[in-house]
Amino acid sequence: MAAATEKVFVALPAEFKVGQSMLSWVLSHFGGSGATVVITHVHVPPQMIPVMGVKFHSSKLSLEQVRLFRRIELEKVNKQLDGYVHQCSKMKVKCEKLVFEKEDVVAGLVELIDLHRVNRLVISAAADRQYSRKMDKPKSRTATEIMQRADSSCKIWFICKGQLICTRGKEVDAAASVTPLLPDFGDQALQLVPYQKEDNLQSELGLYDELKEACIAAENLMKRALNESSRRQKADEEVVSALQKATEYRELYLEEVRKREELEEALARANREIAQLRQANHLSMDEQNTSPDELQEAMSEELTFERRIIDMDDVLRTAGQDTELQKEHVHIQIDLDTGGRELQARLSQSKLTAFSPSSVIQSPYDEDCIPPYFLCPIFQEPMRDPHVAADGFTYEADAIRGWLDGRNDTSPVTGEPLAHRELAPNFALGAVIQDYAIRRRQHRFS
Repeated sequence: MAAATEKVFVALPAEFKVGQSMLSWVLSHFGGSGATVVITHVHVPPQMIPVMGVKFHSSKLSLEQVRLFRRIELEKVNKQLDGYVHQCSKMKVKCEKLVFEKEDVVAGLVELIDLHRVNRLVISAAADRQYSRKMDKPKSRTATEIMQRADSSCKIWFICKGQLICTRGKEVDAAASVTPLLPDFGDQALQLVPYQKEDNLQSELGLYDELKEACIAAENLMKRALNESSRRQKADEEVVSALQKATEYRELYLEEVRKREELEEALARANREIAQLRQANHLSMDEQNTSPDELQEAMSEELTFERRIIDMDDVLRTAGQDTELQKEHVHIQIDLDTGGRELQARLSQSKLTAFSPSSVIQSPYDEDCIPPYFLCPIFQEPMRDPHVAADGFTYEADAIRGWLDGRNDTSPVTGEPLAHRELAPNFALGAVIQDYAIRRRQHRFS
């Protein structure tokens, strides 16, 4: 009966792999004696407690949070110590488990020895990696302080890497020694029985689970808030970008309005040239002293010409609204009858100098009966695609473009600086030149 009540306390770490060699030594020396092995562990409660992925000191949290977390940690330690209990069961050695919670391991072991009047204790002398054959005393701080502070009645074995390093107390034969029965002091907090859960532990764990779920929900809400904030920031950036584009489009619109106004001014100058052309025709007829019949016929032809010029002006105003449609669809045709053709011939033969528009420059082609205002001031050839420049003169399109592409910013005629480099097609003059060319060919072959 005495052998059945003999107990050997073994101070082991929670990790089974770390304390396995020391437990093996205990089982080999005390397993056959019928003694009960008490797996003893001093649990130091953690001070840093993780909450939502961040660790906080226990003083910064509520007592309920700290108590629940430490209770769970203690539960984990008990499960880890089950590895030692299982090993003892395999060796058919009686085993008990004792977990003592203390802020300091040495103080906890000293207090445990005093409370339970432990007279046999096995403890680690040092970590297994520090073992050497010459080792003859403990090296760890815990073992050294236990050797000094433990009650002198307690026999202590110091083990390292499964080897006995030294002992403290009266030398006894571990296999034959018999110890008196350990009295039961009825300490409810330190009962030498397998650790049992309290009745309310399940409810506390349930509360902790609820708290954990609430933390997870808070994290999800925070993520959603961050995503919403990011989405709103992106939307604000898109609004700013849209406003910038609107400003750019407004500037482009104003630029187009400015160009349209310049084009309208160029068309107005073309109309003025046409008016001057009509005036020149009237002056030529007056100087030739034409007969009344011819004068009446010329006046009738001039009125017809004027009406068609007005029609061309309407077409030009309509074309000013859409330049591309002008180039594709505007077709102007002026029908000159026989009297008009004779009038053109008389004007060419008279070689009179009349007031002409700003684009009229004398040319050697006058001898060929080509009106001088049909000639390009640069090429001195009849124009096929007349365009009005900023100086008010009409040029062949290729000629004036070549002039401007040659980095010339002045008028080819006056030498004055040009207000801009934009060109406007002179549809009215182009139609007159085209009609003149057709009539001239018909006249030659008639």
